[in-house]
Amino acid sequence: VLVHMRIFVLLLSLIFSPALFGESTGWSTYISEHGWATVSDTREGKGSLSEAIALVPDDVWLKHFRTFPSVGDVKIQNELHDFLASKYPELHNEALASAGNMHNPKLVALRAAFQEALMSTSLVTRINASLKSRCERITSASFEKFTIRNSGNQPTYSAMVWFSTKKCT
Repeated sequence: VLVHMRIFVLLLSLIFSPALFGESTGWSTYISEHGWATVSDTREGKGSLSEAIALVPDDVWLKHFRTFPSVGDVKIQNELHDFLASKYPELHNEALASAGNMHNPKLVALRAAFQEALMSTSLVTRINASLKSRCERITSASFEKFTIRNSGNQPTYSAMVWFSTKKCT
């Protein structure tokens, strides 16, 4: 409940923030008055993530990244599918054979594996490479509204994904 409340407050602050910028990059950047920032996928095409990160001053902790994997993210979709199919074949097959809605018990059973899959994607590798000079790195993934849609040859994994960072020690 606390995690959901934090995300709700973060979403509200993103909506009403005067310090929101970077939309032309395909990512928007929000800088909180509390010394941290969030970079969010605008869902209008994948622009330059490195440009959005560069908009955050070095003394501001880039604490969160928010993205929405979609059918258009072919590389990420393939990475998620390959990870789940190879590392969790039974749970994955059961989830695929059932209704892909977020409350389905077969999909609920796949949530922890989905978090692992998210952390293994090239997006996390790319973000971490961009964060290296800032001495920050992604350390966890969380998500809301995880669904799997079966359309065509391969399922589409969908969620509102949050990657959280820590500063290097």
